Amino acid sequence: MALANRVGLLPWKRAGNAHWMEQARLLWPVRFTASFNIFIVPFLLNQLHWHLFPMSYNSSNWILDGVAAMSGALLGCYPLDRQIYPGLSFKNWWRQTLAWWVMRFGIWVILVIACVVMPETFCPQMILVTCIYVFLHLLLSWGFFLRFWRLIKVLKPAGQRLQQIVDFTSAKMGGISVRASWEMGGYLANAFAFPITHELVFSKRTLEICTDEEVASICAHELAHLSESKFILAARVLASLTIFPLIFLKPALHSFGPYGLLVPYVFVFIMLRLAKWLSQKMERRADAFATKEQADEGVYARALEKLYRENLSPAVNVNNRQSHPHLYDRMIAAGITPDYPRPARPKRFTLIGWAFLIALGVFIGLDIQSYN
Repeated sequence: MALANRVGLLPWKRAGNAHWMEQARLLWPVRFTASFNIFIVPFLLNQLHWHLFPMSYNSSNWILDGVAAMSGALLGCYPLDRQIYPGLSFKNWWRQTLAWWVMRFGIWVILVIACVVMPETFCPQMILVTCIYVFLHLLLSWGFFLRFWRLIKVLKPAGQRLQQIVDFTSAKMGGISVRASWEMGGYLANAFAFPITHELVFSKRTLEICTDEEVASICAHELAHLSESKFILAARVLASLTIFPLIFLKPALHSFGPYGLLVPYVFVFIMLRLAKWLSQKMERRADAFATKEQADEGVYARALEKLYRENLSPAVNVNNRQSHPHLYDRMIAAGITPDYPRPARPKRFTLIGWAFLIALGVFIGLDIQSYN
């Protein structure tokens, strides 16, 4: 994993003197491939073991094997992040990685367990597993992540500066309710809202690189999410269940054979498209609020650019179906035209990523053939 990331990073390292937009564009496929490979590498190792050494393959250990392989693949990403952020210590990297992975992929652990215990045919156990999965999913959405972040000491209550900015901006926008504001450690510059629990989180890095006026404009954007209607809130909860249909993979396989697996994936694809559409719509709404509430023209656009530049995130997304609109378009909508031409879209995968993807397709084809 570390070697794959190192090879993929070569074009980015060669562009050390390029504009940050070009550096971010070259870095995106490396990051995306690394995230993708954390899941794909364990699967490929499992398949290689099964097809090349079937006599020593023990199907009952696939979960433990997968956890071990994913842990190794995840650790293999530390050298990559250390190259991007040279001052990053392993302790800070691990704490930040643990925080983000529990938030972004904690539900996948529940999904895998649900898939394993899900019966092949319709019965009371299927209803029970489905209800437990939905309950745990909603539990994660109702503040579990923030409690976990506080437990691992990534999160702490907002300092005086941030609290004053939040209070002032909230009052200015009509008294939008904020249950709590938090500061998050780590090396990334970001801020986000939890509309369900009405809480705001700002990274310390954001507070370090942004002025009070810029932090206030970012705060206005996040407060706009807290002012969303109950209908939108319900739609967000529904959209968070994007991968829910995958718990029915086993009964679909039992009932319709290999081609039955397409049914859950079709539902996931449709729900994912709707979730991304809703997210972009709400982000544009929040950007409009932030632009309206900014202290001076261009403050919000400059704040956005600072966050993207600090994180080396591309100004133009790989496609139009991401959760946020393109930074370039967001800056224009906020009243500032960037002083550089619109960058090209980044590639999605590195060459090694494409090789792993092709290998994935080959093994899936072999699995379907052996099943038949």
